[in-house]
Amino acid sequence: MKAFANWVMKGRMEAVIAALLFAAFGLLLTPLMLLSSAVIMLTVLRQGWLEGALVIFASLAVFGLGALMFAMPAGMLLVGLMIWLPAALLGGVLGSTGSLRLAIEVSAMLAAGIVMLQYGLLGDPAAFWASGLNDLLQQVDTGDLPADQVKGTVELMAGWMPGGVAAAWLLGCVASLVLARYWSALIDRPGAFGSEFRRLRFGRWALLVVPVLLIVGVLLSGGEPTLIGQLYLVGMLLFMVQGISLVHGLVTDSGASAAWLVGMYLVLFLLAPQGIPLLAIAGYLDGWLDFRGRARGRRSNGADDN
Repeated sequence: MKAFANWVMKGRMEAVIAALLFAAFGLLLTPLMLLSSAVIMLTVLRQGWLEGALVIFASLAVFGLGALMFAMPAGMLLVGLMIWLPAALLGGVLGSTGSLRLAIEVSAMLAAGIVMLQYGLLGDPAAFWASGLNDLLQQVDTGDLPADQVKGTVELMAGWMPGGVAAAWLLGCVASLVLARYWSALIDRPGAFGSEFRRLRFGRWALLVVPVLLIVGVLLSGGEPTLIGQLYLVGMLLFMVQGISLVHGLVTDSGASAAWLVGMYLVLFLLAPQGIPLLAIAGYLDGWLDFRGRARGRRSNGADDN
């Protein structure tokens, strides 16, 4: 990893090649797009806006020429812009502030903007997504499922798609930011990233806003999709990230087995509908109670007594 990070930072052409290759393969395997974003973030983080802009411009030019082979250059250029421009912005925030926390909080605000943009431009985003999901289902064999059941599932998914899309985008941004920060730390201070991530805690503004979004957007609406409810999904994902940081911090500080981390990720990926809220609750409570600080304090007091 360190060798790769040093190679990307060796020069502009290396950064362009890395961003392009990951983006091109990302058209076939979506997670690779996150690596392309991370390359742009690393470039802006370490070399500034101007160099990042030059890398993006060169990457878009080559990406657009290559897209002519697929007879859809405009669409692929749009994909490039949607990936690399936010990456450059967030890389700039990370570079100028030196704070992973602030960069993730800005990502959450941008994700909230994606929700509001859908409501502003689409009018009825649920109808828009329902149409898209129905078109997708026409290409999939639904087997013997009753039509009413399929229709109900589509309506439920479509209703929450605006927030779901924004939350997924936020998760991708967090993954890319974490990777870019990790690469940068490998170059300068190996081990510094782990310490920073394990102490990740978001600002009090989020602690105050998220409960309001939950009460107004979900509980008072009876669980019906609303704009406020969609914003709550974004807030919940933000504290899920803090929950992951909390578990990493407690396991490392206590010297517990890494099996706890394996278990956490298994719950998160295999039982996502339950695992995400559980981690989000843990992260939210940590925001008020600072479990990691309390645990360190108890260990310090115990060491002093001995």
